[in-house]
Amino acid sequence: MKHKMKILSVAISASLLFAACSYQQVPTERGAAVEARPMPPIQQPVHPYLAEAQRSSMHGGSYNRDLSHYPGPLGNNTQAKHRAFSPLVGVAPNIAFDSQGRLITVSIKLTGIELHLLDPETLETLAMVELPEKASFDDNSGGGYFHIDHQDRVILAPANNTISIYEINDRETPQWNLAAAIDLGDTLPEGSNIHDVMPDWHGNLWFVTQTGLLGYYQPQQERFYTHQLSIEGEGIQNSFAVAEDGIYVVSTHAIYRFEINPANQEIQWTWREHYQRGENQKPGTLSHGSGTSPTLIQNDLVAIADDGQPFTNVMVYRRHTLIDDERVVCEVPLFEANHSATENSLMVYGDAIVVQNDYGHVYEGNALETSPGVMRIDVRDDRSGCDLVWSNDSLISQSLPRLSTATGLLYFYTFKKQQQDHFLGGWYLTALNFSTGEEVFDRLIGRGTGTMVDPLSSVTAPVVLGPNGGAYVGIRTGVVMSKDES
Repeated sequence: MKHKMKILSVAISASLLFAACSYQQVPTERGAAVEARPMPPIQQPVHPYLAEAQRSSMHGGSYNRDLSHYPGPLGNNTQAKHRAFSPLVGVAPNIAFDSQGRLITVSIKLTGIELHLLDPETLETLAMVELPEKASFDDNSGGGYFHIDHQDRVILAPANNTISIYEINDRETPQWNLAAAIDLGDTLPEGSNIHDVMPDWHGNLWFVTQTGLLGYYQPQQERFYTHQLSIEGEGIQNSFAVAEDGIYVVSTHAIYRFEINPANQEIQWTWREHYQRGENQKPGTLSHGSGTSPTLIQNDLVAIADDGQPFTNVMVYRRHTLIDDERVVCEVPLFEANHSATENSLMVYGDAIVVQNDYGHVYEGNALETSPGVMRIDVRDDRSGCDLVWSNDSLISQSLPRLSTATGLLYFYTFKKQQQDHFLGGWYLTALNFSTGEEVFDRLIGRGTGTMVDPLSSVTAPVVLGPNGGAYVGIRTGVVMSKDES
């Protein structure tokens, strides 16, 4: 209680200072509106047990490409909305959409966890169900990661030792119904929590935990199979990727490809590659190790960012089990020496990779500590290596970007001040030219301080584009939307 009172006191003091500094200029927009420059859409293989990739999860489907064919704002009469689930903490890191275009998110609050169905235009709650409260906020478990399946249902692992599936009942007013709750029994050791659960191409439900235990549930047999990573202290802090050829997992030490042994249904890894891991955890990361979920490129590659020192590196690997060449295609150093870290998945379009710098980001909510940098790296057609296409050394990103192939723009959530000594700044939807990396426009979402008491503070969640052309970001207190209005 003392801690909450201290936060409340700081928030009141900050609000008074906010009012005193209201004279400081925070532009509502920078840069003119633009016309869409559509790009050829790249369709990834259709997952038979998930909804279409661009609406099924925070990273754009099981390949984690953070790519959308939905249009985003073009800067023409762009309006913003903020839905707060709590004035202090209502983190909504994952945003997805059902087949009617309604927004689905999980809000993680100090007082509990809630699964919401929101109106995509007003951000008002249409249906809500409370999920079991987490015992600790030290990891990503409890339902923060979820996926929309092929039947429009939400698959997640709440903090009650189950894998649960929720569906919407639309007979009268929308309501969440628990369609299934698969009891984990004694599958998980004490202190182990599921971060993410996702089906494979055969409908098996795979899951990963921070203690390095992974496994899957076989629905026909109603049985769990598990595998424990072997290195002491090796854990899994992020999501994973799923393709028809296997399951791709990044631990705090290595990247793996897993498959099911057809002889006994046990889990086996078909290849494993250790990556660089600095001596200490970097500021701006949630664990000592790679901060990325693996991203699949075309039908032959997988990419991550490692945890190297003095540079974090983009690492691209050949996916196939049997290869004639080295598994590593390229290793590209990122950003500035000793100020380089990535705590998010990589955005991929074709053979192009976009990565943002998260070094120094404070997840309690201090955008002022984040180091600048966004880069585009392309894998060569012949797979002989990778090339740096552009580097924007000034943009400070507070989100994982999303590329819209309908507009040709990369969208970021950013915080900018007119002058560094100003108390106030603006939270913006920022658009970049995908081809050049040049900033195209900023559109104001709201004014704030960029500090831990700022209700618009970022948790570096991805920008997600909706079927209605809106750009959404999960933030520390809830969800913001930026959308062109006719």
